Amino acid sequence: MRKILLGTTAVVGLALAAPAAFAQSSLIGQGPHGGTGSPAVATSGLSVRLGGFFDFSYGTVSDDADKSAYRSNPTGGVAVPGARSRSGSDFRTESEINLYVDGTAANGLRYGAVFELQMDGTAGTTVDYDELYGFVKGAWGELRFGQEDAAASLINVGAPGTLWQGYSGAAWDEFVTANPAAVAPAAYGLLGGTAPYLLTSPFDGGDATKIIYLSPQFNGFDFAVSYAVNAGEGERQDTQRDRITLDNQMSGAIRYRGTMGPVGVQASFTASQADAPALAANGQAGAAFEKFSAYSGGIILSAMGFSVGGEYVWGNFANNVAAAQREGLAQSKHIQVGATYTIGDFMVGLQYGEARQDNGVDATGAQLEDRIQTVLSVGTQYVVAPGMTLFSNWTQVADKNIPTGTPVATNGRAAATARADFGGGDFTRNINVFVAGVRVAF
Repeated sequence: MRKILLGTTAVVGLALAAPAAFAQSSLIGQGPHGGTGSPAVATSGLSVRLGGFFDFSYGTVSDDADKSAYRSNPTGGVAVPGARSRSGSDFRTESEINLYVDGTAANGLRYGAVFELQMDGTAGTTVDYDELYGFVKGAWGELRFGQEDAAASLINVGAPGTLWQGYSGAAWDEFVTANPAAVAPAAYGLLGGTAPYLLTSPFDGGDATKIIYLSPQFNGFDFAVSYAVNAGEGERQDTQRDRITLDNQMSGAIRYRGTMGPVGVQASFTASQADAPALAANGQAGAAFEKFSAYSGGIILSAMGFSVGGEYVWGNFANNVAAAQREGLAQSKHIQVGATYTIGDFMVGLQYGEARQDNGVDATGAQLEDRIQTVLSVGTQYVVAPGMTLFSNWTQVADKNIPTGTPVATNGRAAATARADFGGGDFTRNINVFVAGVRVAF
């Protein structure tokens, strides 16, 4: 959900735009089914197509968070005897299987469902659902309902890049541990949470179960809107109604795609809002959070093999544009720029991003330094054969003033109790990751 440039949404999006190119196998669905599960005599007439990808990559990592002293005591001080640093390299695999079910009614209405299965996270080869939604579409546009990204993510225009490259690239972050924290991320909106990066889409919105409308294109313009009751997804559970996540998630985006002479132009503006968590996990009153908001503007210009562009993101949000911000903090701000050059089957890309999030004040009321994260990345990709692409990227991350500990309220503002010390009073986490691999997509 968070790999906005070349992740799962892009794969399924290709299926919606060009089903014939999306897969190489097609089955005719049997149904409807009787009570025994056996197919009835009549057939549904739905086509079922299969697609997906497989990735294999090698990564070599230099990360301050892997130091033995830091692993033992993330707030600095004396290390626990016997602590060992992490290994500096590893292999990695990732895969997705996508099923696209499509039918056409007698009146021309298209309908169906998308099932996106992923081998995700730290659970080895465990498979779960990423996107999972139904749809109906016609000349009036498309309605999606189910587990899918927010409107702001679906048609956002951001910095161009190569395969798996960038500030929230799908390869490098898998080799890096999440940002350290002495308390659970939910207790403090400024913590890094489950990902080591702050820079991502204008509002990831997770895959909360929602309703989405995508318009047709008019004179180069199209738009999208979405609504989710809460952050829950999949089969409903009572805890989804406990008001401990972002509620009433509303997201909208408008996009333009066209040309100005020999120059291709893509541009977008997005806006998202949500109610902050009102309660803690025990049903009692929770910490004071701001109403969530995130806005972005992005543009890409393309000509003669070059693509150049970027986006600016701002609002009352924390973490990687996916969590509520504590009351009394200044707005968060991100800027991300990139450029690519393509010649034949080869592409090279460069990206830079910077995120700033307010750390509040100390116990005396003095302003603390902002948390500042910068990301610089160089990437390449080469199409060896249809569906087979070699890729590599180098990413350098500097993450300064990561807050730790439970905050205290001072003069009406949130205050951090400590910053992560990476040894000798160094409050910057430096990360360098080189990744090279191969992707097979079908």
